Amino acid sequence: MKNKDISILRRGRWAMAGMLLGVLVAGGCDAINPTRVKNPTTTYEDLAQATNATEALLPGLRAQFARLINAYVVAEVVTDNFSIHGTGLIQTLDAPDEITPDIMNSTGTSATGVYWNVQELRALADFVINEIAPSDAGAPAELVAEARYYRGMAYLTMGEVFSFVPLEEDGAPQPSDVALGRAVSDLQAALGFGPQANAALARAYRLQGDRAGAAAAANAVLSADSEFLFAPPYDGGSITNTPVNFLVLRALQEMQPLPRLDFLDPKYTDRESAIPIAKAEEMHLILAEVALASGDLAGAKRQLASAIRLAGSRGAVSFDDIDERRNADLSLRPRDSEILVRADSDSPYRAGLVLDRPGVGLTIPNISGTSLDADSVTALSDASDLWHALWLARQEILFLEGRRLADLGIKLPMMLREIDQNPNISEGGPGTVPVVPGFVPLAPRYAMDIYAPVELYDGDGPEARLLQTKVTIGVDMNRLLVQHNASPFK
Repeated sequence: MKNKDISILRRGRWAMAGMLLGVLVAGGCDAINPTRVKNPTTTYEDLAQATNATEALLPGLRAQFARLINAYVVAEVVTDNFSIHGTGLIQTLDAPDEITPDIMNSTGTSATGVYWNVQELRALADFVINEIAPSDAGAPAELVAEARYYRGMAYLTMGEVFSFVPLEEDGAPQPSDVALGRAVSDLQAALGFGPQANAALARAYRLQGDRAGAAAAANAVLSADSEFLFAPPYDGGSITNTPVNFLVLRALQEMQPLPRLDFLDPKYTDRESAIPIAKAEEMHLILAEVALASGDLAGAKRQLASAIRLAGSRGAVSFDDIDERRNADLSLRPRDSEILVRADSDSPYRAGLVLDRPGVGLTIPNISGTSLDADSVTALSDASDLWHALWLARQEILFLEGRRLADLGIKLPMMLREIDQNPNISEGGPGTVPVVPGFVPLAPRYAMDIYAPVELYDGDGPEARLLQTKVTIGVDMNRLLVQHNASPFK
């Protein structure tokens, strides 16, 4: 096997313990406190016999979970939410059918590091759950439940992002539904950690097409807290919000939103910005989808309106934006509030989707935002229109939270190093190539990101004048999701 010295799955107990301790020393999401474990010669046996060993290792799991969420969120560049304009992200990520294992080969917290980070979280959680907790007689049940939550989230992410993936060191690739099954088992065991476990269960059941399970888990979250939000902030130091690197820290923003999503961008404005992991709005959206799939239009409208109203109550942040809204060739993208945008050539033009940039005191939704109006949605009578509103609400309300990839059904390949070193995997085999549903347009290249006209201004300087005030998106992916009955509850 190749590259044994950089094995993704960390061979042996010593290596796993060392990795965990390294995360503890370096890590620090919001709830992560500096570890008391300092000795670099600590062994597996030391950990197993240590007092409060499970408690000591939980900060490492929290930190690795934070890293995974970073990578998963940046992976939205693969979808219609963003296009890439800069050098910090690989342009090929805009073309999902061209993404190869060598592109997904990073250990960082950008989009190319999703595979490494999800496997790292799964392996670290395995270590705590299987090796440490059973020997730790004093391990609080809530900490074991938290560890099961993180492993459940690793399996859930595997099921959302990859078509096939090994679930243990040197294992044969398993289909995504196997990963989702493991996610359900872990998340059921994690209910003592809080409503976020039921929120993740609702996501997993939805992907399995289990209407009853998804509805029960979603209702459990809303019963516990009608405004539920689980969004641990980052510390701005060792574990920072990675998306911010591509959203706000450069004059040329590398992740440029689809023009009709401009009003939601950048969502995260500094290195400490929290990323919503689970929230009540998603539970309403899942319940609306269950109702629609069951032919209950009244129930669907009620749940969808609840999601929209809650999203509107979440508040926003004020942000001084230096982004000039430029393409890679430095031409100007839509950046004036008088611009009207329509989702495709068959849709009406809508105002209020584009903000004035650069701008001082821009108001940006930092938890949830949507262009939909609850009363207008309630007035809809056609099922297709309600399905379209649901997909649009999911896109907008869950913007930059990692859901769009799974909603479009796009699956990424595993990383090259896994293929090179795992004897059960061969190039071209299951999980080593991207999977893109037939309804996702691939031609022309970057088709999901195209809009017209491209030339809206009379130049590209700071004083350029706006010449065109109407923009049409090339393809409305939400319309395609409706037409192809893309709901897991179909």
